[in-house]
Amino acid sequence: LRYNTLNSRDKSANTTDLSFQVCFSDESIFEVTEESSQYVRRMPQEEFHHQCVQQTVKHPTKVMVWSVMSVHGTGRLYIVEGTMRQDQYLQVLRNRLLPQIKDWFGEIPCVFMHDGAPCHKAKKVTKFVSDLDLSVLSWPGNSPDMNPIENLWSIVKKKIRKTNITTKTQLIETLINIWHHDEEITKNCQTLIESMPKRLKMLIDNKGMHTKY
Repeated sequence: LRYNTLNSRDKSANTTDLSFQVCFSDESIFEVTEESSQYVRRMPQEEFHHQCVQQTVKHPTKVMVWSVMSVHGTGRLYIVEGTMRQDQYLQVLRNRLLPQIKDWFGEIPCVFMHDGAPCHKAKKVTKFVSDLDLSVLSWPGNSPDMNPIENLWSIVKKKIRKTNITTKTQLIETLINIWHHDEEITKNCQTLIESMPKRLKMLIDNKGMHTKY
């Protein structure tokens, strides 16, 4: 696969000049209350004072989402019902991915990336993708350094932790707003896509081990 991206220094560059255009997808789980370390200054006798103890939720409200990104920005967001299974994933491909690809690329060939999750590799899903003649990017089973959408999920989670969310509805509304309207997310899409050749080189140089990404 010849991987090309827009050259940010070439203001006249056009996406139609790309040999291949890749869109990256993935699911992620968000929680109403996510645990994170906080540090406080206290006296020795204040160890268990309520102001020095972080409250946690035993069974926090969670929501799983699916989406896709490309050099054009973030794509349609899908709120997963329960756990993503093959029938639901087929709905995602039909109702979210295909319209998004058409919006982004029109009739220009593109490459779709999803990982080796069981629902992604189910026979019905594989046949559906094959019948569409959609090029799928070959992807290793475990590759935490490679999918740029993971960086976007991380940014979203940091922003959500800074908000006062107490219900699932608030979580979904905040997530949708950040994903589609936050300037940092929009700005990072092209930057992350353009980083892929560098990521590939770093991963190869590091013999498949973790990199700074």
